[in-house]
Amino acid sequence: MEWLLKRLESFDRRAACIEAGHVWTYRDLLGSVRNAQQNLGAERIVPIESAHTFDSLSRLLALAATDKIALPLAADIPGSERSEMRRVAADSPLHAKLKGSGLVLFSSGSSGKPKAMLHSLPALLDRYKNVPLRNDRTLQLLLIDHIGGLDAALRCLCAGSTLVVPAARDPDAAGEAIAKHKVNILPASPTFLNLMLLQGIPERYDCQSLEIIAYGAEPMPQTLLHRLGSAFPNLRLQQKFGTSETGAIRIESHDNGSLFFRIKDPDTEWKVIEDELWLKTPSLILGYINAEDATLEADGWYRSGDLVEQDDAGRLRIIGRRSDMINVGGRKVHPAEVEAVISQIKAVDSCRVYAEPDPIAGQRIACDLYSNSPMDLRGWKRTIRSHCLKELAAWKIPSKIRLPEALSFTSRLKQKRSETRSGDETS
Repeated sequence: MEWLLKRLESFDRRAACIEAGHVWTYRDLLGSVRNAQQNLGAERIVPIESAHTFDSLSRLLALAATDKIALPLAADIPGSERSEMRRVAADSPLHAKLKGSGLVLFSSGSSGKPKAMLHSLPALLDRYKNVPLRNDRTLQLLLIDHIGGLDAALRCLCAGSTLVVPAARDPDAAGEAIAKHKVNILPASPTFLNLMLLQGIPERYDCQSLEIIAYGAEPMPQTLLHRLGSAFPNLRLQQKFGTSETGAIRIESHDNGSLFFRIKDPDTEWKVIEDELWLKTPSLILGYINAEDATLEADGWYRSGDLVEQDDAGRLRIIGRRSDMINVGGRKVHPAEVEAVISQIKAVDSCRVYAEPDPIAGQRIACDLYSNSPMDLRGWKRTIRSHCLKELAAWKIPSKIRLPEALSFTSRLKQKRSETRSGDETS
């Protein structure tokens, strides 16, 4: 990976990372990389467990020119889970496929047991060879154990720009970092951006330096996209796309208010089969360590599991995951369809629609609804049913409504199901 080290060296005293009150230059970064290289040890699997982004990136880059395998692990992972992830990563005949260094990433596990996938680290890093030089300041929210966090960090560093790591991964810390360090690029999930709006971050902090909000990691509700456009009328709303299996893929949003995009990545082929997006890219994983390779075709295609629709111009829009489809007595509906309708109700801040087991229909539709409205659960159920009947078949309307305490997110910044308030649940 000589090209990468030479590029970083050329940036010399430019600021590479601002974290924990310290400004690290690219010269500092290279020094940290070389120090890490001298202390790698003999083990093949190298855990990266630092709570600091700068240290984690230094260790990752130090492994790039070796035959070792990097295993990024977030600092807040429980000990038993951490031990299991180490065991899974270390025990695989898949390692024999590696030529050079590797990288093990785990899926979020939101739809089952987390999958461990093995990347060729050089193949992943090579995707950043042609990143143009820029002088940006990018807020780093996701960690490098997630493909989105890894992409944001590598794209920033290969451009000679500056990573800004907030004091905490919450909206207030993000707003404070944006104002203090004049951040101009904000990569974040829709859930995190929604929380920023709900907590009044644009009004409470000076966010005028922002030029781009790059959103991804989960579907963006159309209503939230419009609210972001109103709150930040002078910046660009840029959709990001990628998977843990392929790495980040360059796309071009149709416009600020649209969820349609074109794939503009010269190294990526794509096609749509039965509404599912298939991808082929040189940075595709070598395989899964602890799961079947059922989505990886022998000819190099990856069946992403993302359901899409195409407009007349051939642009794509992600509808959601095929695995999230709800089957109500043999009739199928995707949660995103129901969420889009419920989100139209003025007092709804956010909602999450999902399947629950049902003894008669097999599955039923449930909904976690977030709102600051004083309306009680009975009132919400009437309101939702009345509104949805105008646009949805009766069987698509949620039969169970919950009012969680507050909108919250996982370590991957995705919306998670929260505990409900006492009595705030009904069928």
